Amino acid sequence: MARLAPRSKNQRVAPRLPQGLIDELDRRHAGMARHMARAVVTLVRWDASTGVPPQREAIVRACAAGLDLFLATAREARPATQEELRRVAQLGILQARSSQSVEPILAAYRIAARVAWEEILRAWRGHPEATPEAIMLIANYVFAALDQVAAEVTKTYLHAREQHLQRGTRAHARLFHALISDNFDSELELQRQALALNTPIAAAGYVAVVGKLVMGNRDGERGGHALAEVAATLELPRGVLLHATDPSTLAVLWPADSPAEVEGARQFVARLQEQVERRAGQLGAHVRAGIGGYHPGLHGISRSYLEAQQAFETGRKLRPDSVVHGHDEVIPQLVLTQNPRLAERFVAHSLGRLQDPKLRNREQLMETLEAYLAKGSVKDAATALGLHRHTVLYRLDKLKELLGGDLDVPATRLRLQLALDLQKLL
Repeated sequence: MARLAPRSKNQRVAPRLPQGLIDELDRRHAGMARHMARAVVTLVRWDASTGVPPQREAIVRACAAGLDLFLATAREARPATQEELRRVAQLGILQARSSQSVEPILAAYRIAARVAWEEILRAWRGHPEATPEAIMLIANYVFAALDQVAAEVTKTYLHAREQHLQRGTRAHARLFHALISDNFDSELELQRQALALNTPIAAAGYVAVVGKLVMGNRDGERGGHALAEVAATLELPRGVLLHATDPSTLAVLWPADSPAEVEGARQFVARLQEQVERRAGQLGAHVRAGIGGYHPGLHGISRSYLEAQQAFETGRKLRPDSVVHGHDEVIPQLVLTQNPRLAERFVAHSLGRLQDPKLRNREQLMETLEAYLAKGSVKDAATALGLHRHTVLYRLDKLKELLGGDLDVPATRLRLQLALDLQKLL
């Protein structure tokens, strides 16, 4: 697109158009404007994605303004000023500010310029001054003006769209934060805000999900935004709300009307993980998410969101390799860690001598105990640890001696597993 610059003293003056042509175009001015407008109305395809089409009278005024600009610059052999260009581009600028696509607007200017060019050739047909050089000169005038107008419209359109998107993003963020913080008085008013943003809200309630993109052993710095982009490609039920609460964290509100909908949120995380593996699995990327419980109504969202955060943080310490951590699964650990002294006593009583840092091969024994409790059998534990089963059996005998109990008793296994979990959280 051409850009206008102030004329310097050394700038060469543009050659003038023949005065006879300028006078002829003056006489045909009104008819040319109508022909240009008729072509725009007939040929430009406006649809729902481009906003409300401009009125015919406004199109005629814009075409007339374009001809005025052409004649004014032609008479004085000068480039158009920024103010003159803006007046001609005003119709497109106003339309761009209310539209989702600038292409129909630019198409309108192209069609108008083509009609004007055909009318100019018709007006000059047979004129003695209509030499090939003069025709090329006029063509440069017409299409340079079109280029400049289109640049002005496009620049203003992009600026207006950016402002619109920023306002929409800020409004969506305010709505989302009002929901997860329970910072609203009236559900009706919240519903009105959501309708203004074309964002339907499920009044029955939501299950909250908090997720991060993990790269190797670290949270991705821009993982929240990356997960939001991936989630936007999935087929999601009506009413799902997504928002990157910070660059590394994606928060999702999953529509729910009963506790059973937690499973739907789990499936969503599983699909998200599949997409991440497909796109960046070779980079060691995976999803880690915490899911809260269901609490009815919009005022229950903040509680579910807090639970999702707790599930995420607790699950990350307990099962760092797992994708999904549900709040209901970590309630025992959360309850006990609310009283750290009591939790410490429980761990000390359950693990006893195994906590002594001076104990020989302590780390290997702890690793074997975790694997055995998690897998449930010597064979599976040996496979998970990459050891011979006789080595695992030897270590289990040592553990029984240290812990003073039968590791196959269900109550003992439960107590030891809980103690190991609490040890990671304290």
